[in-house]
Amino acid sequence: MSDYFSLVEGGGADIDCRRLEGGLAAVASNVDLYAPQAERYANTILQRFVYAETDRCSPKATSIALGILKALGRQTSGASAVASQQAIGGLLELARTYYVPCDSADTTPYVSDICSDALTCIANAMLLHPECRSRVAEHQCLDNIAKILGATNGDLTVEFLCARCLLLALGTKEAAQYCVEQHGLQNVLAQTAQAALNADGLTSAANSRFTPQQVLAEVLKAALSLCTYSLQWIHDTEPESDSSFPQERAIEFAALLDVSLRVLCNSPLEAHHLSSAAKQAVGIAMDFSTNSSAEIRELWLPGMATLQNVDAIYDLLKGIVSHTTSESSETGSCADNVISEYQDELTPLALVLTRLATEHPDARQRLFLAIYPEGTIDYSELPENRPGLSAKLVRLMKTPHGGMLPGAIGDLLLALLGHDIKQFIMAVGYGNAAGYMVARNIAIPSDIIEQVKQQDDESASVDPITGRYWDQEGIDRELASMTDEEKEREAERLFVLFERLNKTGVIKVENPIRAA
Repeated sequence: MSDYFSLVEGGGADIDCRRLEGGLAAVASNVDLYAPQAERYANTILQRFVYAETDRCSPKATSIALGILKALGRQTSGASAVASQQAIGGLLELARTYYVPCDSADTTPYVSDICSDALTCIANAMLLHPECRSRVAEHQCLDNIAKILGATNGDLTVEFLCARCLLLALGTKEAAQYCVEQHGLQNVLAQTAQAALNADGLTSAANSRFTPQQVLAEVLKAALSLCTYSLQWIHDTEPESDSSFPQERAIEFAALLDVSLRVLCNSPLEAHHLSSAAKQAVGIAMDFSTNSSAEIRELWLPGMATLQNVDAIYDLLKGIVSHTTSESSETGSCADNVISEYQDELTPLALVLTRLATEHPDARQRLFLAIYPEGTIDYSELPENRPGLSAKLVRLMKTPHGGMLPGAIGDLLLALLGHDIKQFIMAVGYGNAAGYMVARNIAIPSDIIEQVKQQDDESASVDPITGRYWDQEGIDRELASMTDEEKEREAERLFVLFERLNKTGVIKVENPIRAA
């Protein structure tokens, strides 16, 4: 039997449907043979099945043709044919025309594959030809994707592909604004994510290419992109608002916060990492202040289980921190390669907890007791050597190559101490906090040595540099064991350190070595 391209290129005008289906099946069984001329053959499929109905004689023929187009579209040249405005618009119209919800009574064979294959072609084109993403962001294209997604009702394959297309297309604030105002896309995505979360753990449909977990993660990626670009156009019109959603706007996006918090409460760590869905969920949660409307506050701090979200997010942070610091060296530092692997997960968790601790006293108290279980700070040990999570956080805070993580950890510890800089220095030691304070442009009080005091029953004071009780006997023993040459080197190091701190404005005191 002749293959499809030989049939149509041979000039046959009236080819019966069975011959077309047979010719298409012949191509599909050896599609790799056509890859060297992928663009040519892709255009043939587009001309006869997408732009016109010339060969669209049956759902079976159309489904096989789109399967061939999908395979050819994995080639860069084939994808270039699909990346045109005409092709994208035609494929989306085809997808919407043939889409049948999974609970529909229509069980016509091949129909569901037409929609998913059309969406796959578009997604592949956007990946291989990023310039075509702006074409998918055209209003008519977004209309079709949003309407298909809103009607899926549990079709995991179509839900994943719609979310993937939206993720790639939502690259401007204008596109986000249109989707929110015309389609309420934030609510459509929230409903789809909630359905996938409810289905998590259940056996996927036999014809689904994706699991509920994969769909949940992909939908939340699209939701995070929508939130990010929506904030841009909202802040353009409301410049006085901070980095989170203003009160009225937050209510519009409340459904996304709701499902994100549910994900964080129901997503245990996977091999010491956040699940893919949880990574997106914490990013969405960062966009909502707990000091917003009563509705948003109730989502964050719900009635009878007020702090359940605080506890869930803290448990995720604790699990990752405990793992990352388990490979610490004897000096209490953390390996750069370990930090680089986890910083993108720890940073947003720390930022969310900082907001909670800053905005709500009960959350701050709960987190303080979790990090300092005794309810007080143990000054008998160096901050980085204390038992519990506080020491591990201090080690992460002083990591020199931790990206944004050290700053986020410093912000969290400062929030737990009521943003009292003197208490902060005393708790973590200025030696550990110096890098954070320079990055945040926080000056050390010039009277810190005199004023940062913490007395115990024996009237022992805390050394603000180390964050531990003064141990004069230990200092004397250490000095006695040093040679004159070692003492001279240490004096030179301290002289240089004080000069550098004075020049950068971190402290404004006379260098004690110069004064001596």
